[in-house]
Amino acid sequence: MRVTTCALALSGALLLGGCGGDDGSDTPATTAPSPTASAQDEAVAVLEAYWSERVRVETSGAYDTADFSRILSPAESEPMQARYAQFEDGNFRRVGAPELRDYTATVDGDTAIATVCVNEDEWGAEADGEVVEPEAAGWYASSHRLEQTDGAWLIAGSAETPSGISC
Repeated sequence: MRVTTCALALSGALLLGGCGGDDGSDTPATTAPSPTASAQDEAVAVLEAYWSERVRVETSGAYDTADFSRILSPAESEPMQARYAQFEDGNFRRVGAPELRDYTATVDGDTAIATVCVNEDEWGAEADGEVVEPEAAGWYASSHRLEQTDGAWLIAGSAETPSGISC
């Protein structure tokens, strides 16, 4: 029964330059940073922080979710806290780490879709000291919808992977 519970928990856990013109003046041309590029970088940084914190928390087995408040919207933080309470009750923790690559983001005003390629084949789990090896699933795209609130990007939910992205 414990192995089944751990397997179900593991399944749940799998479910985040410019160019200056020559105008003839002696003043060097300057370019302002592209707001879109900056916003894309910020959205990617939030997704990187999410995965970093998720790996840290899930491999520690100590499910303190306070640091997620700077990454997740309240609507996303509450379900994660509930899931982590179940993990803690089942003495469940992740073993190893996922591989992450190719972070991207598309921004449209105050919303963004950030995507990362994930491979969890080496990110297993254990419950009560019993190891459960992950099923080999290979690479997949993990996409999240972000919203900018009070100047900060927060993950507000999962999103459909934008077309053209494959892992």
